[in-house]
Amino acid sequence: MQQRQWLRARLAERRTVWGAGCYDALSAKLIEAAGFEAVLTSGFGISASFLGKPDVELYTMTENLAVTRQVVSTVKIPVIADCDTGYGNAVNVMRTVREFEQAGVAAVILEDQVVPKRCPAIANRIELIPTGEGVAKIKAAVEARRDPDLVIIARTDAGTEAAAVERARAYVAAGADMVQPISKTMKDGAMLRRFGKAAGVPVSLQVL
Repeated sequence: MQQRQWLRARLAERRTVWGAGCYDALSAKLIEAAGFEAVLTSGFGISASFLGKPDVELYTMTENLAVTRQVVSTVKIPVIADCDTGYGNAVNVMRTVREFEQAGVAAVILEDQVVPKRCPAIANRIELIPTGEGVAKIKAAVEARRDPDLVIIARTDAGTEAAAVERARAYVAAGADMVQPISKTMKDGAMLRRFGKAAGVPVSLQVL
């Protein structure tokens, strides 16, 4: 798929890709019209707009997928899909990745919270799965994808720099193409640069 190849090439060149978060097809079209290079489906936004509920993984994988399919069919720029925790264990992650890949996304983001997750932007406390379980999920995602150009982004919601680096390295070793820390963990640009250097792969950062 052209969008996946474009995103892969940009990552190989270590060039920044500027994207914005959407919650439905119309907001995705507005993002594209504004000149952004990619669009990200926002789990927070989809939960709020689709259900009118907080981002605690109340919607199902298929509900998220239905919205994402409409976004992909509406825009010509790459779509990066927020796939939350993968909606279960490593076996569930495999199905999630295959379904979203078939829908046409250029990348998927998988995070390492327990199920059901909580949005770190608003939650006072979040709970992470063991690192080994997170590694198993990333390995499952890599094995499940059929197109090697599909980008696997491993998000860690670890709250300290050391823990975030440790988990990022483990996820990269498992096959993740990019890593994403939660923005409130990265206190400044220097910390973010250290994180990226330690991970050894491009970094995805969402600013709320």
